[in-house]
Amino acid sequence: MGLFNWGKSKEEQQQPPAFKSELDALENRLDTFLAKMNERIDILLTGFLQEAPAIIATDDRFGQAYNRFSAAMKGQAGNMREKVQDVSENQIEPVYRQYIDTVSAGSEAYRTLYEWRNRCAEKVSIWEEQLQLRVDQATEQVEYKDYEPVFSEMMHTYYEQCKSVNCRQCGAPLHIQQVYYYTAYVTCGSCQTQNIFEPGVIARDIEHTARKLAEQRSKHFLDLSEQRRKEENEYYRQMHAIQTGLTLKELETQSGPGYQQLLVLEEKRLQAEKEAPELLDKYYRNIFDELNKLLPDLKEHHEKFFVSLQTNYQRYQSKRSTNI
Repeated sequence: MGLFNWGKSKEEQQQPPAFKSELDALENRLDTFLAKMNERIDILLTGFLQEAPAIIATDDRFGQAYNRFSAAMKGQAGNMREKVQDVSENQIEPVYRQYIDTVSAGSEAYRTLYEWRNRCAEKVSIWEEQLQLRVDQATEQVEYKDYEPVFSEMMHTYYEQCKSVNCRQCGAPLHIQQVYYYTAYVTCGSCQTQNIFEPGVIARDIEHTARKLAEQRSKHFLDLSEQRRKEENEYYRQMHAIQTGLTLKELETQSGPGYQQLLVLEEKRLQAEKEAPELLDKYYRNIFDELNKLLPDLKEHHEKFFVSLQTNYQRYQSKRSTNI
């Protein structure tokens, strides 16, 4: 007989809590609500995938129309997330708080309430993760472009245009052999006159495309970082589920099969927590290395870009550690 069940018969202990039917009804309503929200997401993302290509095809070079369209889609997805959170906070949690203080800790009623709350929270958490995953996948599908041939063609065009640039003094070709990001002075090989060379829009487009290509070449590190982050969350969920099933003796003595499982999962969780930011840092570093391979003439410019990435990342980590 359990520690908190003194004086109760076996039949009484096996009786379901009086509020169980209410909990079951609420959980069923939550399932129905999440299913309806999924239907709305299907409609939202289907429309996004159908309309986005045409918007991109007729957009300006800065992609302003697509950016507005994408932001609107993500805004609607965010509104759905808020509605789901509202149901969790205002319909699930109040019922849990209403009954949890009326039952004995360790009783069957207590366990039923605790497991119900965790089960509902898990469903909401999984739904939110799936929403984010689907939005990310739809966005990636629409925005994907193989930047390798695009970059090669832009470089070819740049150097072809440079062949028509002549010295303002003697008219000889300037023989431009590098990519200039900003206006620069180029010395004429024939008369040594300093010529002002304005690379124009194409040079900035080349640099922008090089960044996209460098990000594309480095994406495997970003994917691995995200995978480790998800693994960390999954290990935490598994640990939480095991903890709720541990006996008082296992918790006090820190022993038993369940407690050993906790230790193994905690080790895996800590490893994933450690590797996620390391892989993200590799992603940024690899972008920098790839940019220098693609446009070695702009190494100094890339250095400034990389420093800004590191600064933003460190600021994010600092804010994250403060919130934990």
